[in-house]
Amino acid sequence: DPVWPMPDCQQGKERIALSLDDLDVGDIDVPLAGLNGLLHEIADLIDRAKHPDAYNTLRVGNEILIIGPNLNGKKALARRIAKEAGMDRLIVVYNPRNADALAKAKSLIVHYRRQKVMLLLPRLDHVAEHEDDEVFAELDALIDTTSNLSNTLVVGTAVRFEPNGLLDNMFGIVLALPGTPLAAASAQGDDIPEEARRILIEVARYYLEEATGSGYVLQGLDEPAAVHRIGQAARSPADVEDIVVLCQTTALYRQRSGATKFPEISAEVIEKSIRRVIVTQA
Repeated sequence: DPVWPMPDCQQGKERIALSLDDLDVGDIDVPLAGLNGLLHEIADLIDRAKHPDAYNTLRVGNEILIIGPNLNGKKALARRIAKEAGMDRLIVVYNPRNADALAKAKSLIVHYRRQKVMLLLPRLDHVAEHEDDEVFAELDALIDTTSNLSNTLVVGTAVRFEPNGLLDNMFGIVLALPGTPLAAASAQGDDIPEEARRILIEVARYYLEEATGSGYVLQGLDEPAAVHRIGQAARSPADVEDIVVLCQTTALYRQRSGATKFPEISAEVIEKSIRRVIVTQA
C-alpha cells in the first residue's frame, strides 16, 4: 500500500508534542540528592513564588536561570522548586528553538491564568549558540511577558554561561550550581567609566531610599555604605534594581519566617543578592 505524506498541520502538532510537556505538578516525584542545601539557600525565592500576594509591593520579574555542569540536576532542581512552591502546572519546552512550541507554551499559560504555573526552558545555551535573532526575540518576549505574571515562574537552565551575555541579560536571577563553567565576561564591571559608575551609585541611592521609605531597615551598615556596595557591584541600572528587589525579598522572607522582627537589609543580604544577579569566576 502507498504511504501517504503526513499533512503539514499534523506534522506541526507532532513536532510541538515532542518539544513540549504540560504536566500536573502533583504527579511529579522528584528526589533531589545532594541539592537540599541549595533549596535552603533559595527558600526566600520559593516563598515568593508560593505566596506572591505577600510580595506584591515589589517590582519583581519572576525569572530564574539555573546554570551548572551537564547532568548536574538543574532540571530536577527546577521541578523540586515547582513542588515546593505549590505550583499547579509545569510546562516544559524541551526545544526553545521551536517557535511553534514557544507559541503553544504561551497559549497554555493564558489558559492556566487562574492556576500557578512554572515555565521550564532547559538548555537555553543551545539557543545562544545558534544566535538566531528571530528566535531570541520570540524567546525574550515570552520570558518578559510571562515573568511579569504573578501566577507564573519562569525557570531556564544552561550549561555554558557568559557573564553579561545574552542569557545573563534575559534573567534577573542566576543560580550557579557548584562546578559551573563560566566563559569570560564580555564586559567587566571595572571597565565602566567613572561617570557611568556615579550614575549607578545614584540609582542605588534612589532604590534604597525607596525601600527604607516603605519600611525596610538597614541593619549593621549605614545608607552610604549600602549604596556604595551596590553601585560598585552593578553593571547597569537594571542590575541595581534587581539587587535591591532581591534584598527586599530576602528581608521580607526572614521577617515572614520569624527570623527578624522587621524586614532587615544587612551586608550579608546585600552580598547574597549581588551573587544572584552578577555571576563571576570563583
